[in-house]
Parts: sequence; structure tokens; C-alpha cells
Amino acid sequence: MSSPAAPARRREVHLVELTVMPGVRYSAVLGQLHAAARADPELAAAVTFHKHVHLQRGADDRDRVAHAVLDRLDDPLVIAFTVYFWNRARTLELAHRVKQRWPRCRVVVGGNDVTHQQRALFAEAPWVDVLVHGEGELRFRDLLRHFVAHPDAPLTDPALRAALGEVPGISLRGPDGAPIDTADAPRVSDLDALPSPLLDPEVWSDRDLAASRMIVYETNRGCPYSCAFCYWGGATNSKVRQYSLDRIRAELERIVTHAGNGTQLFIADANFGILPRDTEIARLLVELCASRRKRLLVMTNWAKNTNGRVVEIATILHRAGLTGAITLSAQSFDAEVLQLANRTNIRVDNYRRMQRQFRDRGIPTYTDLIWGMPGESLATHLDGVEEAVASGGSPVVYPLLLLNNTDYTHARFRDEHALTTRRMPCDPGNTDLIADVVTGHSRMDFADWLRGMELRIPLTLFHKCLLRCTLRVLARAAGARTVDLVATLGEHLRAGGPDPIAAFWYADYTRSWREPDRFPREALYAELGTEPIHEEVHYQVILHRMVRTPERARRHAHAAVDVLYEHLGAAALPDRADLDAVIDLDLAAAAVFRAGIHQVAETHEFAVPAALWAILREYGDVPEATGEESAGDLGADVVRGTVTVPAFRTHYPFSPYALSVWHGSGRPIHDCTTTAVATPAEAVEPARH
Repeated sequence: MSSPAAPARRREVHLVELTVMPGVRYSAVLGQLHAAARADPELAAAVTFHKHVHLQRGADDRDRVAHAVLDRLDDPLVIAFTVYFWNRARTLELAHRVKQRWPRCRVVVGGNDVTHQQRALFAEAPWVDVLVHGEGELRFRDLLRHFVAHPDAPLTDPALRAALGEVPGISLRGPDGAPIDTADAPRVSDLDALPSPLLDPEVWSDRDLAASRMIVYETNRGCPYSCAFCYWGGATNSKVRQYSLDRIRAELERIVTHAGNGTQLFIADANFGILPRDTEIARLLVELCASRRKRLLVMTNWAKNTNGRVVEIATILHRAGLTGAITLSAQSFDAEVLQLANRTNIRVDNYRRMQRQFRDRGIPTYTDLIWGMPGESLATHLDGVEEAVASGGSPVVYPLLLLNNTDYTHARFRDEHALTTRRMPCDPGNTDLIADVVTGHSRMDFADWLRGMELRIPLTLFHKCLLRCTLRVLARAAGARTVDLVATLGEHLRAGGPDPIAAFWYADYTRSWREPDRFPREALYAELGTEPIHEEVHYQVILHRMVRTPERARRHAHAAVDVLYEHLGAAALPDRADLDAVIDLDLAAAAVFRAGIHQVAETHEFAVPAALWAILREYGDVPEATGEESAGDLGADVVRGTVTVPAFRTHYPFSPYALSVWHGSGRPIHDCTTTAVATPAEAVEPARH
């Protein structure tokens, strides 16, 4: 009697994402691929799925990440990678190492950075076998079916190649390296037909959800806009498709139940708040967090043409303590620039009204601006920065990246506007973020581009960190633009000010844009005394030097104001003693940075003339302080109070907090506890520090 045949060995399928976000264990993309394939019973029986989400930490960390993946492979059938511009080089290098070790393994890639880039991709990475265009769940499932049916056949096998030719929306590498494209794939019209990776604990376990510091989640797909610098609208034919509310409710319930307290929930819709039902989703999140006593930090891409619904949703989430700063995505305030970008933007009057509405509710905002868009000059860009600042906002400036498949990449557009690019890090020294950075066009030469990039340092150091209140009062009194005051302080910083070493690092920031290969990583880290988050490191170093002792912060602040007094000359400036009182308020708020350096919670007193305090309250530069209601009429002479750094801030390291301020979500004085009472001048003693 013959023995029963041994069951066929299940083959391995590996899914890989290299991330730049620390603490991320969960990948929405890998989960969706896994869930769609696992829903096929034959595939579930034939293969085992393994997901790899790894943080890439720079060139020195390549081998660690590679071995973390390679050591888990055992004659894999397929390995699939999701590719973005920030992980493209590292991902394709890892794919090459897999192919060298396991030549029969089929290498599949997908993602916006490689979609419709088949000729360039196969030339760059001839070890890649298949490229999936656009939405990948069903395409990947179909590919796996054929690979399982032909487990040992090379891609040149006629039967396998014929089978793969029936899968729409893919490109195969041909025998001569040229791509072989199949028919275009239709988009998924019914998103609920896609299996949920969140409702299947075999895809993502409770432990996976609990261990991830960020969870990316989508309630819909698509974008109704066609911005020339972005492929989101182009990739989705401008149609928004929605998951059902029943599915969203079940998925959010699982997320909130198992995610750790403080987890970041990133709603990856292109325009959250554009649909009426988004208000209901926000209320659902509040209800779930309250019932499970959880606090998640909800972040999203807010609706581009920001409307009243966004204010309502932001208010719902803010009152529940579930959101930080709200994005107002302007990108530019120049009409011609926006027209060239096919951008329907927030009208300036509406932008200002929105800022007032958010301020009235105590909700912080920041305004995204892209420097380098065609049609933008340095002058119009500075006008846009000033619009954001003068409206009480916090401008966050990014360089323009030329992303694959966008209108800006078309040869005719590039020629018409004389676009020039440099292949380099879009953040000095961060080799994980290599991109084609636009550094010139018909209205912006490289020198102007560099000046615009340089301005980001003094804009953040002085407007966001050290002298926000003082700059507001000076600009208001002198009728000056804050952006011009900041530019003056940039020259002061470059000239040496009270700290030649800070001046050296500011000059090195400029040099690092010119010569990115000479980024002095070790020297910068030595200045900080600890390894920071590897982002905007020059800014972190200069800020660290400025604020690490109260005496040094005071010296920097007063030297900067001395320069501005001289620069403004005969303008009707506040009495210097009154302005010094505002500087004291700014310096009290700067103590929040030291809490992350020395782990000490400081308390500072202040006594600001009531008229100047009223200006700061008008623009939201100071919070509605505890005790202010009892102050009565702010027409009193002086507002006296304290700024106290909360104890929990001593456990929040310097680097992440400094970067939160850079990105507009951290606000030093608002992140402290402030009390304020209006009193007659004679009742006030000098502030003590």
C-alpha cells in the first residue's frame, strides 16, 4: 500500500516597504495587497505571506535593512515592493540583492513613483520582472495566481508570458529589456469589493496595530483637482470613490480599540472635509476615542479649497483633543503661478476669514507654500510668506520637486518655462530624500532659489521660535513686513551676531545646498550632543545653540532687536522698555525648547503693556490665558502673568519638538501654561527670570 502523497510545500510571498517614518510597523499598502490575495482561497492555501516594514536611516544603515529582509527569505516565489521617490534607490538596490541570491524569485514593484515609468525603470533596474501601474490589489492577486500555476517557469516561458499578458495594468520586462505593456486596467469602482486589511487579524494583528506609532488610513480614493505639481488628481481621473460608512465604522473601531494611546492616525484622503459625510466620520472618531478612553492624534490632507466644513470638522476634533495644527494648503498666493499650476486656491479674503475663524476657536494652523513653482519670482514668493504671517499663520516652505507623471515633467512645459533641476536631497544631508529639485526657471535663477531656501532658517528661528511676539509688535508699529524683518535678521545671523559658530552653521546650510555631497553630519551631531531626527539638522543646531541657556537666549534676542531698531530707523517704534517686556514674554516661551535639552520645567514671569498684549491676542500669537477672563477690561495698563513649561515637556526630546515648530504644529508659547491678569502699572513689579 502506497503512502499518501505529501502535501505540496507552500511557497513564500514577501511584501516590503521601506519607510522614513520612525516607529511605523503598519503599512496600509502592504496590508491591502495581502488582504486581496488572501481572500482567494487557492492562493491562501498555496502561499504564505510575509510583510516587512523597515525604517531606512541613511546610507550607513543599508546592510542592516537588507539583512533584515534577506535573512527571512527561503526560496521565495515572489517579492513585491511599494516604491516612492524617497525610497526608490534603496528599494531597487534591495530588490537587486534579492534577485542575486534567489534568481528564480519574481520581483514585482508598484507605486506612484514608478507607475507609467516602465522604460526608465527596466533600464535602471533590469532585475525587476513586473511593474504594476496604479491600484495594485487586484493586479497583484492576478499575478500571484499565474505565478502559483507556473512556480518554476522562467518569465521567458511562453505559457507563463501568455498568461501574464492577460493581466491588465502591468508591464513585463521583455527579453531585450524593453517593456511589454498589457491593456490598461479599469479603476476599482466599488471600493468595498476590496477586502479590508483591518478587519482580518491574519493580515494585521492586534499586536501590529498596538506597536505602530502611525497608522495610515483612507476613507476614499481620488482627487477632483489636477494640480500640475501633483499626480494625485491625474492618477485617479479626478473622481472620488468612497468606502461605505459601515466599513469605515468597523475599521475605525478596530484601530481605536487596539492602537496605543498617542498613536498618529493619518487619514490619507486627498481632501478630507470635501464630502459632507466627513463631518460624521470626525464625530465617529471622537465617540470611539471617548468610549475607549484613547487619544489619537488625527492628521490628514485637508480639503484644498478650504471651506466651512473644514472649520467644523477641525473644531470637532480639536475640542476632543484629537488634532494639532490644521493645514491651509496655499502653495502660492500669486494668481499667475496658480493658473500655471492648474490650481484652484483659497481666495485671499477667504484665507484671511478662515484664519480668523480658526483663531477664534483657538485652533492652530500652518500654511504650506512651495518655493520654485513656475511663474513665481522671489518677490511674489516673499509676498506669499508675508500673507501667511500677517494673517496670523505659520508659513511652512518646501522646495518644488519634479515628481513623475505630473504636468510639470512634460517636455513642452519644461522648455516653455525653462525649468532646470538638480538631482539631490530635498533636505540637506538626508540621502533618503533624493529627488529632482527645481532650482531655476524663467522667473527664478539659482541665486534667487538659494535665497528663498536660506530664508527658511531665520523665518523659523525668529518668527516661530525666539521672537514671534516681538516681531508682531515691531511690524505693526513700524508698518513693516515681518518677512523683511526676518530677512534682515538672516543677514545679522550670517554676519556673526552674538555667536560666530551659529553664523558658520548658517553659511554651511547654504553651502550644503550647493554641495550636498559635503554635508558635515558628524560635526553637526557633535554640536547637538545627541543624534537628532535627521531632518533640517542645521536649523536644529543653530536653535540649540541659541536657547540652551537662558542667558544665551537673552543675548541672541536682544542683539536681534538692536539690529531691527537700527534698521527701522525713524519709524514710530514702541518705547524700548515696553518692547523689552515683550521680549521677556518670548524668552519665557523659549524655555519649552530647554525642557527637551535639560529635562527641567521652568516658570517665568512677564509684565507686558496691555496695548501690546491686545495686538498679540488679536493675531493669536498668545493664547487665551488662564485667569484672563478675571482680568476684566484689557484697557488696563499692564498684563501680568506667568509662563510655565508643563512637566510632561521635560520628557519630549529637543529634536522632535524643534521639528514640530519648523512644520508649524508646535507653538512655544501655546505649548506652555500661561496665566495673565490685567493690572494698573503701579501694581506691577519688574518681571523676574
